[in-house]
Formats: sequence, C-alpha cells, structure tokens
Amino acid sequence: MPCYGLGSLWSRIEDALRGLIPVYDKVNRVISLGQDLRLRRLAVAKAIKGRDLLVLDAGCGPGTMSKTILDLTDCVKQIVLLDPLREMLKQSKHRLGDERCAFVQAVFEHLPFKAGLFDASVSAFALRDAFDLTRALTELSRVVKCGGVMLILDLGKPSSKLLQAAIGVYWRILAPLLASAYIGKEGLIYRLLYHTYLKLPTNAHLKEMVGRLFTRIELEERMMGGVIILLAVK
Repeated sequence: MPCYGLGSLWSRIEDALRGLIPVYDKVNRVISLGQDLRLRRLAVAKAIKGRDLLVLDAGCGPGTMSKTILDLTDCVKQIVLLDPLREMLKQSKHRLGDERCAFVQAVFEHLPFKAGLFDASVSAFALRDAFDLTRALTELSRVVKCGGVMLILDLGKPSSKLLQAAIGVYWRILAPLLASAYIGKEGLIYRLLYHTYLKLPTNAHLKEMVGRLFTRIELEERMMGGVIILLAVK
C-alpha cells in the first residue's frame, strides 16, 4: 500500500477534485449507492430551521449542499460558500446564481470570519479532508453564534473493527470500481477516499471532540456507521 504524508495526500486530493468537477455529483451518487441526495435532505431537515439565517457551507465543493438547502427551505437570508479550490467556487457560482449566495476561498483551519457570525455551519462530505481536524472544528465552533448549530454530514468510522474493515474494503476496492465503471479509468482516483477514511477518528471519538466545543450533540449513524449525520448546538 502506498504511504502518503498528509500534505502529499491533500495535494493529490486537490488535483483529483479539479479533474472531477464535471462529473462530481454524478459519481458521488454512484459510489453512495444512490443515497447522497437523500442523506443531504435528511441532514438539512435536522439543522436548518428558523428565519433569516446566515449559513456557512464549509467545504462547499460544486455547491450541492447549498442548492439542497435553498431548494428545501425558505429560512435562509444568506449562504456563504467556502472552499479551498477556486475551481469549485467557480462551479458553485455558475450553478447557483442566487443573490443570497456569497463565495469565499479559504480552508477550514483558518476561517476569515469574526466570532459568532453564523447561525449555522454545514459541512457535507468535506470535513474529513481537513488537514488538522481539531483546528477545523475549533474554527467552525468559533464562527457559530451561541445557540447556533454545526452540521457535519460525512463518511463515518464505526467503533466495531469488523464494520471498519468492511467499510474500508468498500472505499478501497468497490467504490473505485463503481466510479471507473461510470467514468472510465479516471474513476480509480477514488481510491484516495480510502486514505482519508483511514485517518478518520471513530464516530464516537468525533462526537467526543465536538462535545468539547458544543453543549449538545446528536450523532446519527447511517449505512452501518459508514456515514454520519452529526448535529451540534453551541
């Protein structure tokens, strides 16, 4: 198995994401076994409630989560879409074209916002790629106001070693094969998901980490614990 340092791994992921932008959502639908949009809708229903909300979409990618929020709710005043890749922000801006959307290029670990600015932060299938997860969570907590919420929808790692192994096989072998069947040999780049999966904390440990920063945490495990919906109230 190749061994990647975190910096090297993130560089490879960035390069892969740039090349996959045109098929990003479609391939995600394939490798999630058709569950990605359903999971996004479930997460939005849990977290986005109220009126005139200011929402941060951290790690927005091509804007899929923001589009889901805008399609399903009418309680958002503005969404700030944040991503480290300029190409993703360009795609999300082209896709949404909504006056309620603003776009910022930055990373999880250094959010360019004042403390307590947002009513809610959402991160969908992105936070696992943070270079420093502890720092990223601290920053997300900092920019959410008291009484606000943080939503994480992402790959999960259950406590059971058997389930961990089974999910690892899926991301190492089956997901890249499904992606390749859909888009050709370029789909093999999805093998990188396995390396991001390996560095994930267990779901229980992630809940503990978030619990140091927020007052109330709800963690829902889906797909044998291979996907989590975590809602934290500050």
